[in-house]
Amino acid sequence: MRIKDFGTFGICIDEFDGDLFEGSLYVPVYPDKRLFKSMQGLIVEMNKALETAGVPHPFFEYRSFDEENKDRVEDEENRAGIAAGDGEITRGENAGRNMNGTTLTDHESEQAKKRVYYDHDRYAGKKATFLVNVLYRQNATWQGTVTWVEGEKKMSFRSALELFVLMESAMR
Repeated sequence: MRIKDFGTFGICIDEFDGDLFEGSLYVPVYPDKRLFKSMQGLIVEMNKALETAGVPHPFFEYRSFDEENKDRVEDEENRAGIAAGDGEITRGENAGRNMNGTTLTDHESEQAKKRVYYDHDRYAGKKATFLVNVLYRQNATWQGTVTWVEGEKKMSFRSALELFVLMESAMR
């Protein structure tokens, strides 16, 4: 099985000591695997990938204690035409755009075609391997399915917390 959808992740756990785990994240929006050394690192990388792809579309806006910065970001988005939705967008509101919201260059588009996607026939975690499909982003969290490859089990999750509890239970 190859990961092709932008909301799908391959997660290879290489180290697990009961509290912390580390490994590699494979996701179509990145040209290479991403290494993580904690749950927080994994969450940040997964969220960046979801924001970059723009799918699934979030049903919320991030809040911030820094209201001044929030206004600046909204102004930059408006100047770039992101909020107005101009330009051809094929996958979510951010598709065809890079992390800072500008349109992908021809070079970036070519690089995207060369990305190495996770293929569990070729890559596997030393401790566990998971395929995570984020179907929705509602109530400031994720909902979807997680497949534990080695255990050949698939379950739905209703939040990011539940996702990580399920992953941890597979490794115990």
